This record gives sequence, C-alpha cells and structure tokens, in this order.
Amino acid sequence: MEEDDDGGYADMFAQAAMEEEAEEATAVDLEALPEHEEEPPISIADIRLNSEDIDPDLVATVSAMGSTEGTNYVKGPECAICIGDLIKFLRLENKKTCEVRRQLAKIKVMEKDLLPILTTYYDDSTILESMMKLMVNLTMPVLLCFEKEESTKKDSLRQKLYLEVNNYLREYKHHFVHFEAMKVFSSQLGNLLQMGKSNRSDDDDLMLERILITIRNLLHVPSDSSEENDLQNSLTTHDRLVLSMADFGVTDLLFYLCGNKEEEQHCLLALETISLIFRDFEPSVLAQANTGQDQQKIDRELEELKKKEDLKRQQRKTAKSTRHSRFGGTFVVQGKKSITEKDLIYHKNIKKIKDLSFDDEKQIRRHTGYHSIAEDKTQTRYSTPKTRAALKDLAIKFLDVCYNPLMKKTKSLLCRGQGSADCDETFYLWACSFFMEFNRVHDFKLDVVAETLSIDSFSYILQITFKFHEEIKGFNAKLIHLKILFAKRLHNAVRSYREMLENLNIMLVSRDEKIKGIANVIQNNIFYQQEYRELPTMLLKQFERRVFTRTYLTDLVECAHLYIRMLDAYTRDNTLIVQETKKVKKKGGGKKKKKRKNLLSEDEMKEMWEGDIEGEVTKMLVAGNISTRNVSPFDASLDYSMEQQRILCKHNIQDLLKSGSFDEAVALFKAAQEVWPSSPSFGMPDMSIIDEVNVVKGIFLSREEIPDFMTGGDDGGAASHHAEEAGEFPQEMHQVKESRFQNNDYLMLYARPAIVKCYCYLLETFETNAPTTNHAVVKMLYRLASKLAMAPLMFQISFFVTVRKILAAPRVDSYKDLRKFAAFIARRFVTSLQETPMICIDTLFWKTTDDVLAIDAGYDQDKIPGKKQSVEWTPAEESEVRTLFEKWVDKAQAVDICDMIAQDMTTSTDKLRMDVKKKILELNLVGAENGDILKKKPKSKVDWLPDERSALRSLYEEFQYEKDPVALIQEKLDTKSRQKIIKELESMLGVRKADLNPERCIWTKDEDEELKILYEHKSETHSGEGLLEVIQDKISKSRTVQEIKDALVRLKLRRDESSSEHFWTKSDLAVVEKHQGLLSKKEMVLQIRQDLPDVDYSSIIQQLIRMGVMTTIQGAEILIQCSDLELEEEEEEEEEEEEEEEHDLFDIPSHVRGLELDHSVALRWLTRLCQDAVENRENMVDYDTVFLVPKCEEHHEALRDGTFKDLLKCLGAVPPLSAYETFWKITSDISDNVLRKGLSLLKGEDGGDSTDLDDVDVSSYNRPIQEEEEEEGDIDDFFAKLRNQKPTDNEAEVFVARAGGKSRDTESRGGKSRDTGSRDQSDSSDKENEVSVISKTKRTLDDSDSDDDMGMVSQTKKKRTAIIAFSDSD
Repeated sequence: MEEDDDGGYADMFAQAAMEEEAEEATAVDLEALPEHEEEPPISIADIRLNSEDIDPDLVATVSAMGSTEGTNYVKGPECAICIGDLIKFLRLENKKTCEVRRQLAKIKVMEKDLLPILTTYYDDSTILESMMKLMVNLTMPVLLCFEKEESTKKDSLRQKLYLEVNNYLREYKHHFVHFEAMKVFSSQLGNLLQMGKSNRSDDDDLMLERILITIRNLLHVPSDSSEENDLQNSLTTHDRLVLSMADFGVTDLLFYLCGNKEEEQHCLLALETISLIFRDFEPSVLAQANTGQDQQKIDRELEELKKKEDLKRQQRKTAKSTRHSRFGGTFVVQGKKSITEKDLIYHKNIKKIKDLSFDDEKQIRRHTGYHSIAEDKTQTRYSTPKTRAALKDLAIKFLDVCYNPLMKKTKSLLCRGQGSADCDETFYLWACSFFMEFNRVHDFKLDVVAETLSIDSFSYILQITFKFHEEIKGFNAKLIHLKILFAKRLHNAVRSYREMLENLNIMLVSRDEKIKGIANVIQNNIFYQQEYRELPTMLLKQFERRVFTRTYLTDLVECAHLYIRMLDAYTRDNTLIVQETKKVKKKGGGKKKKKRKNLLSEDEMKEMWEGDIEGEVTKMLVAGNISTRNVSPFDASLDYSMEQQRILCKHNIQDLLKSGSFDEAVALFKAAQEVWPSSPSFGMPDMSIIDEVNVVKGIFLSREEIPDFMTGGDDGGAASHHAEEAGEFPQEMHQVKESRFQNNDYLMLYARPAIVKCYCYLLETFETNAPTTNHAVVKMLYRLASKLAMAPLMFQISFFVTVRKILAAPRVDSYKDLRKFAAFIARRFVTSLQETPMICIDTLFWKTTDDVLAIDAGYDQDKIPGKKQSVEWTPAEESEVRTLFEKWVDKAQAVDICDMIAQDMTTSTDKLRMDVKKKILELNLVGAENGDILKKKPKSKVDWLPDERSALRSLYEEFQYEKDPVALIQEKLDTKSRQKIIKELESMLGVRKADLNPERCIWTKDEDEELKILYEHKSETHSGEGLLEVIQDKISKSRTVQEIKDALVRLKLRRDESSSEHFWTKSDLAVVEKHQGLLSKKEMVLQIRQDLPDVDYSSIIQQLIRMGVMTTIQGAEILIQCSDLELEEEEEEEEEEEEEEEHDLFDIPSHVRGLELDHSVALRWLTRLCQDAVENRENMVDYDTVFLVPKCEEHHEALRDGTFKDLLKCLGAVPPLSAYETFWKITSDISDNVLRKGLSLLKGEDGGDSTDLDDVDVSSYNRPIQEEEEEEGDIDDFFAKLRNQKPTDNEAEVFVARAGGKSRDTESRGGKSRDTGSRDQSDSSDKENEVSVISKTKRTLDDSDSDDDMGMVSQTKKKRTAIIAFSDSD
C-alpha cells in the first residue's frame, strides 16, 4: 500500500515538473516577441481555458486527492482536506465568470476523481460528508452559479459562459449515470431512513438533505436538444438517469420519504424531485403506454395529416396554371416613370399593377416591447416505449403509496407559510394536475386522489389563483419579466383547477351512488359561490399576449367550457340557488374634519354633567351588568404607542358621553380599566362606585389638548379610522344575497370585447389546435351569437380573416363544426350589412353589448332597448313651461324652479326635472347673467311648519267647494308646489286625490248637508245599492249613483273600497271624542286602542292628527312608545309559543337513540351546526339564517331518512321549498331558548341512554357535605344523572297516572300504538322500579339534616323541584 502511495506521489511530482518546464518555455517565447507587437487586453468573454490557464494551486489540490491505478482509484492521504479546499475555491470564485467551476470541468475532475472516490470510498464518513458538500456545489443549476440571470441574457459575451457551464452540467449528468452513482445514493438513503427520525442526528439529516439536493440538481439539468431530436437514439441521458434511479431503488426510497409522516421537513424537496422525474412528459401519453391506444393515437394523427396534405395537393392541381416558373425576362411598366424620364423597368412578371412592389426583398422589422408575444418553451417528450412504461409504473406506484399523504403534508406546510421557496406552490399545483390527469386517463380511482378532490382543495386552488392574479396586477409594465414568471405559476393553477373539474365530471356519471353523492356536494358548492363562477371571466379579461402563452389560454378556455357544460347539465333538471355579492358604497353624513375642537366652555360642561350624564352613569355603574365583550379601547392596527392610544380612549369616552351613548361610554371605561390597570386616568378595577363616578367625571371635564395624531393630518390616521367606523366617510361594503341562477345572465359575463378577443385569437391557430380546443371556442362563440343574439360581437376584420381561412381549409371531419360556424357568421354579417351599411366602419373595432344593441336597432337611438327615449314636447306644453317659468322666476332664491315647474304642469305628468331644465335652456328663457337659478337647491328636512299646516287646514275648509281648490290654496301658500299641497292634504286630512281634481263633480255646502241628512235617515231602513238608489230619488239635484257614492266617501260616511286604511264610523269617532279630554295623549291612545282592538296604533294616531288633537311630532313619539308596548305583548305571546314548542323537544332523545347506529356522522354534523348557530346568536345582534348544507354522502343519506327529518322538525328547522330552495335551514324565528335546549338534548345533556332507573348508582352521592359549593355540584350531578336515565313509555305513563290520578291511553314516539293489555301487565314491575329509585333518592336527601342543604335544594331548577316534590308526596 505504501508503494502505491509512493508511486502516486512520484507521478504527481513528475507532472508538476513538466508543467514548470512548459511555463518556462512559454516565458521564453513571450520574451522573444518583438516590442512593437503588443497583444490587446483579454476581456471576460474572450477567456479560453487551455492547459496553461488553469490555476496551479487548483491542479495541485486535485492531484493530491488521489490517482487511478489500473481499474482502481487510490485516494491520497489528504483526500478529505483536498475536497475541502475545492469547496473553498468554489466559494471564493468570481460569480461573473465562474472560472473555478470551468477549470474543474476542463480537467474533468468529476469523471477522473470525484465520482471514483464517491463510488469507492463511500464507507468513509468524513470523505462522504465532504464529497456531498462538493457535489451539491458543482451540480448547482446554472442560473444560481452566476450573479444575475438578466445580465447573462442581455450580454452575448457572458451568454457564452452561461452555455459553457450548462454543457459541463450535461457532462456531469452523463458521468453520474456511467459510474452508477445512484447505487451509492440508494444505500446511503436506505441507511439514513432506516434509522428513523428520532434516532438520526443533525449531521445525518444534513447528509440526507444533501443527497436529495444532488439528485434534484442532476434531474434539473436541461436535456441536450440534439439528443431530443435524434430519433435513432434509443435513450436520452435524462431517461438513463431516471431508469438508473428506478433500478437501484432511489425512487422507492423517495416514495417512502413522501408517505412517511415523520419526514415532513423533506416532503417539499421530494415533491420537486418527483416533478423533475416526469418533466416534459404528458400524463395522457404515459397512461396509454403499452396499451395499444398510444399507437392508435399516432396512427390517427398521421392519417389526419395525410388527408390534409392530399387535399392541399389536389387544390394546387386544380388551381389555374400560370406561366412556367423558369420563365425570365425584363418588363417595362408603361405609364409609370422611373427616376429618369423613361418607363419603369421591372424584372418580374406581374398580372396586375397593384402587385407592383419593391418591398419583397426587404427584411421585416421585428416587433418588440408591447407587440411581442409570449413564447411557450415547453416541449412534450415521448421518449422510448421502455421509458414510458417505466415512468407509467412509477406513477401508478406513487399514486398508490404516497400521493394523498404527500399532498396533505405539502398543503399543510404551504398554508402555514413554511415553504422553502416561493415556487413550492408550483410543484404542488403541478403534482395535482399531472397525477389527477394520469389517474383519470389510466384507470379512474377516487381513493388514490381523494385528498385533492374535496371542497377544501377546490377552495385552496381558488385561493392560490386569486393570489397569483393579484400579484400580476400589482406589477407595472416595466416589470414584464416578473409578470411572465407569475403567469407561468398561474398557468399551473389553471391546469390544476381544470383537471379537478374533469375528475368531478367523471364522478358525476359514476355508477357508484356514493361517489356520485360526493360529487354532487362538491358541485353544489362550486356552483353556489360567486368566486368560482366568475373565475374564468376574471382571468380572460386579464389576458395579455406578451405575458401569457397560447397554451395557458387554451387551458383556460377549455376550463370555462367544462364549467359551463356542467352548469347547463345541472340547471336542465334542477333549480340552482346561487350566492351573489355586490359592492355597495355606504356614504356618511359629513366630511372629514381637519382638526377637532372643544367648543363648550367649562361651565357648560359642568351643566351637562350635572344634568343627565351623572345620573345615567351612576345608574349603569350601580347595575353592574356592563358587557365589554365587543369593546376594544386598544387597536393594534394603529401605529401609535400605548400612551397615545390612552389619550385617544379618553376623548372617545368624552364624545360618547356628549352624544348620549352612556352604555357604550361606560363599557369603554370598564374595558380601559382592564387595559391600563395602573393608569390614574381610569382608576383601579376594584374601586368603589363613588370613586368610579368621580373618575368618569374627571374624564368628561378634562380640558386636555387633543394631540396632532388625532387631527387627521399627515401625522396619523386615528381620527379617520374612527370616523370610518362611525360612518362619516364613504365605505365600500359587500352585500351578500341569494338568487335564482339564470344561464343567460351568466353568459352575458362572456359577452365582453376583451373576452371575445381572446376566443378569436385562439381560433386563429385552428389548424394546430386540438379538436377539443376548437370545439370549446366555437361552442362559446355560438352561445353568444345564437343564444344571446350577440353575433355582431364577432363582426371584426381580424376575425373575418380567420373565417376566410376556415372556409378555404380542407374539408375534413375535424373542421366540420368550424365550417358551419364560419358560414353562420358570414350569413349574419351579410344580412346586417344589407340592413345597416354603416356596419362596415364598426368592423374595425371590437364591440360592446351597447354597440351590438345599436347595430341591431340600425343605429336608431329611439329603438335601442333600455335606452331613454327622447322627450317630445307639444306646443301647449312649451307654452305652459313659459307661463310657469314667469310665475316662479321671482322666487328662484327660495325654491327650485325646475322642480316646481315639473310638479305644477297640468298638460303633462311624465316630464322630469332634467327634461324641464333642458327645455328652459332650449327656449332661451335664462341668460348668462341668471343661469344659476336653474341649479338644484338642497331639500329642506322639514317641508311643512306647524303654522303652514294650520293655514293649509283653514284654506282647504274655505276653498274645498271651489272648482280648483289646490290652485287657490297655492296662491296663498306661494312657496309650495301643487304636488306638495295635494300630498300634505292626503296625509293630514285624508283627502283623496280624486276630490282635488278640477274636473270632478262639484258639490255645494248645502248639497253636502242635504246628503248627510238623507244618509242618516235612510241608512236605518236601507243598505247597499238600495240605499244609494233611495238617496238618488230623494235628493233635490239630479246625481248619478257613482257621484253619490264618491260624495259619501269624501264626507267619511262610506268606506273607500280602493283604500286599505281603517274606515272610521260614527261609533268609532264617538269613542275618540269620549277619550279626547284625557290629559295625557299617550293614555288617550291606549284607551282608544283598548275600546277599539281592531284598530292599530298607527291608524289611531293618524286620525288624532287629522282632528288636530296632536301634532305629527307628538304622534311619532307616542307611536314609538306604543310600538314598544306592542313588542312586549308579542314577546309574551312568543314565550307562550316557546312553551308549546318545548313540548316537541322531548321527542329529540328518542330520535337520537334511533339514529345513533346508522347516522352517527350526521348527528355530529347536526350538533356542530346547531352549536355554530348558538354561538352566532351570542356574538351578533342581527343573526342570519343557518343553512344545513350537507358535506358528504352520509349527510345526504340522513336527510333522506324520515326519522332524521322528524328530528329536524323537532328542532324547529324549516324544510326546503321545492321551487327555490335546496337545503334545510335554522331560521331566526326559532327562539334562542328553544335552540339551546335542543342543542343540549342533541349532546345528551338533558337526555341520554335508555338505561333502567334501577341501574343508577346513587350510593356514591351519600357522603358528608364539606362545603356549600361541593354540595351544590353533587346535587347538580345527581339530577343530571336522573335526567339522563330517560324512562320508557310505560314508565312515563305510570308517572302520569300516579301524579294526576288518572290513566289514559298514549301513543309511542315512533307513531305506533301500544297494546293496552301488555301495558297493564308491565305496570306492576315498572312501578316497583320507580318506587325503588324514589326511595333511594329520598334517603339520599334525608341524610343531609342541615338547613343549608334544604336551601340549596330549593335553589335548583323547576324540573328538580318537581322531582323532589313528587318523591315526597309518593
């Protein structure tokens, strides 16, 4: 061994001597050069590595590692140290040139030294550890070797270095396969994984990670294009590496690593390695390997290509022949002068003068920047049948062994933000799309991909998609490279979502009812939520040619087609209720204040405190029932210190006290005591009531200057933050509601120029598109053109070019639908062109839906549906506008002229304020000097003052018998319009609008008196139409029956049949006059309501206002007070109804026992939903309906069970309506008390198993009592156990018979009647059991002789008291 070492060193020294001689010779030659011939400086890009350029220290280090003797490699004594020196060389190298990396590759250190050492001395832990560090560095991807990726792409000189290092990495990959390094990696990985996570040290974990990184780096090396294009080559380097990993068991160890729960930290790296193994392979190609379908697919494609070529060849033959192509000559173009006076000479034969062009030989300028198109650099690899079969087996094994656990762990890590890189989500999305497609094409099995076929997975994919979408929107045009990067990640998300929809579609047509039920649940969720429905349109609108590839657009279009097809299939037989979210801007009442000022003086503040504030605050502090649950004095989202937020809290308390919100102010004060317990500003939490009142007083009277950060300036935003919460600024809120899904409304989302442009752009390459892609594009465009009648959306020149290409394409079966659609669009365009010739101009632009409607209407604005028709004015209307303008122009400062004219117009009632304003301007009634009089005036909050109302009442009594009383009243009240007067008369006096019409039948005052007398005398003997006929005969002036009827209604003697208001009869009015003398108006309303129970409070108060007994403001205050009393009465009625509903709750335990065996999962689901409903009611004042949405097939089966439906009815749940609803729901009509009791019964707290009462061991409760709290807890447990032992039906009857002294027949809970004889036979045994338990209970209670025990028992609930009283009486 020593001789070998000596010989190795001898060779090393000899080689060093030869290199020194070469250097000396080189130096002599350089000195012999002439002085005038100086070489130019060598740039970085001109570096060429020769044997003379390699660093001697690097050569010496490599030589000291060892040497090859025969077929064996012998390491040097300092081998491990030399490997460490190489790592230092690499760490210190220039990142712009990577000279050390290139020199090591030039001397072939990987082939001659490193791999032989690795495969020979892998048992040496020191050498192996250093070697793996070096391998990780040498196999690093070329993008990470250089300093910047962008510089290598822009600089052509540095690009050479980039490609050189890339070629060296390909050589390394080839050498790893040749030396069978995977065998070493397999043994080392096996040993490390066999040790287990708990037994491995930190160095072992690092070794495991380095091996995985090295394998990852080797697989990441791009393949050589010459190998990919060489059809004669059987296997590429990448294929050999993958097969080597499979042969030596590395892939099996990777699968074990992915499926092991303990190896969570390495799962992301393992997933990336697996993605590189299947890189550039189509899952459908691998799934059809060795099945015959692969060859059939290739044969079909070749046959299709052959047909197209034959048709093209035939078309060329049938085309009109031209002159021989070899004919040459020189031609003269007559009539066109050259640069001289002679005719132009042209060297080509042309048929038409328009074909003359000198631009044929010019080079086309390349489009850059915005006009560039993103290139799709991905290539589909087919490789050899052997490789495809091996990869197919690996994919099947991966699905069976570790797909579900790996995807679960990866998703968990990504959700917690523990990914090692930003691109980890990309590998998750790739695995989801690749293996789900492989499983679908090969042999669909739900169990192997169940982890990514769930509602949570759909939601997670949607979340990632929105994340990438927002990232792309956030980059400006200069960061185009970042947009392209995230566009690739978004493409993976779209492919995953599309593949999940494909798998879901297969599940929906499955013969297994369980699988179909799971699919229905997922489908209902993705149809119900608005985000899923609008995802395709959102991404299509964002499409840019220079950012997204055509492949991305293809996947997105096919995804949208699949989603719409599933929607159509579902809505064909079902009614779909969907969720819609709309953005609503909530506007506040005021503008943002720049600075907050305390306008009240100190004396005024003291008066306010001594007025109402002190008493209310003291009352609330004494009551003590102050909830600080929803109050937070400290806001962590604000960038202020604790001291600043303390000052802010004090001022908030002060504002709340000033505004009268005493409960909020006291709650905020109590919460501030908990946040700042040691601050003197809020006192101590355990201080007395008097001290707390004094502290609040000090806060209220505080004159502390408001700091700058609360002024809303640049220094802070606390004021604006709280102002937004108070509603002072416009807020964007989301309003969520449910509605019935309409297919046409959803398709209208696709009828947008940006989306139609994407579809037309994708159809331009119909010759190279897949048949499924062409079908998806044509189907969507046909829906828009036919179903929505939006064919003009496609009337665009660029799309007509595609139509011409389609019609001229070979007539093959794959183009059949394309030809039909192209002919359809061409015919529609020709038809529209004949009707509207101006449409030719619109073909230059993409059109919106408004443009389509205009084209269909022939550009006639009056015929466009939905457009406001032009207002036509008659001469009479224009004359009336002139007259009314002259009437109101003098009062322009007080009233809105346009509004008054629109209301006072009698010749037309459909004119709006804006129409009147336009007509005034057209008539030139205002000039430039008084144009401001047409501006809209702010409306007053109070339209009628009390004096004006009294004046209106007297004026109506004066002019009510005139022809036009409103006009006469308006002359007196010159600031009120006609419409306002009529409206006020209707509300105040109950006058009908028909009684104010100038064209009505006019009665005099004497005629009204005569009619009243006749009605009083004749109504005693006649009624109905007979009464009206009698009055008609007796009245002095001839009147029709209808005129008499209208007059009686006007005089309040007859009920208006067209009105729903209460008709006040004489007896009703007498009751009102009877109580009119009461001092309190509220008592008067209550007494009238008591005597007239059929009349509501609103009608009573409205009548009293008409009679002038009270004002409108007084009536509003009394109505609020009476409404509170009415609410209290309704609450009492609801409590009575709740007591009745509680009787249904007693059936819940029996239903639960009957369902525990078959539907335990559904019971837990129902309990959880009820618990959520109870928590929502505790946390929110306004709670919404809780829908019982089934999540799995067990839930659906339970909802089809009759017993489970009975259980839901006992809880008060409402079944779905057949036409509009799908799910059961817990509405807000169910009271909180009933819902809580139902939840406790579901949990088994008030009802448990049907164990006999004798089986209860009550002896354990018979023990000495230590403390009052322990005794109360024991009694609570005792009665809880008694309640849990629910008696049978016979025992319940015995209890009823003994307590009431009667026996009656009862029916069982299940609906079947029990036999009376069998019940009587069991009475005796049940009675003995009952007496035994009651006696035990009595003895247990009697053991406690103290008075505290009896007091404690008396404090128990009513149910407990009932049991104790019953046992004593027994």
